[in-house]
Amino acid sequence: MEDLFRSYWWLLFPLGFFAFGAWDRWLAYKRSQAQLDLLRSYAQQGKEPPADLLRAVREDEAEVYDAPPYGRLRRRMYRRGWRYGPYWAWRTALLTGAVALGFWLASEYADLPGVEAPFRLVAIILTCVAAGHLVVAVLSSAFRGR
Repeated sequence: MEDLFRSYWWLLFPLGFFAFGAWDRWLAYKRSQAQLDLLRSYAQQGKEPPADLLRAVREDEAEVYDAPPYGRLRRRMYRRGWRYGPYWAWRTALLTGAVALGFWLASEYADLPGVEAPFRLVAIILTCVAAGHLVVAVLSSAFRGR
């Protein structure tokens, strides 16, 4: 069993992502069920539900039943558009570059035997990712108003 864990320790991350994704979906289901129960109680009492509750139910329904996934993606980007500006692109590029530099330094000056090659591999991959983020940052700054 110890050898199995030593060989496949990295499988914990995808399994964790699946578990947290299932947990998120279950919480979304419970939230929508609670909203519908609240609407049902207003209907049984003959009262008009609050506008905020109706708007929240409609937004959740529109996110789920939008025909192509692009409509839902467009709305999500509009709501969270602050994440896609030039500031965040430059921040991501600099942070990824700093982590890549850290791995380059660790691959050169590590005192542990046998870690130079893995650190160098991670440094090469992160350098490529940082270069991609740098290109995105430059392009998002150059074409900011368009």
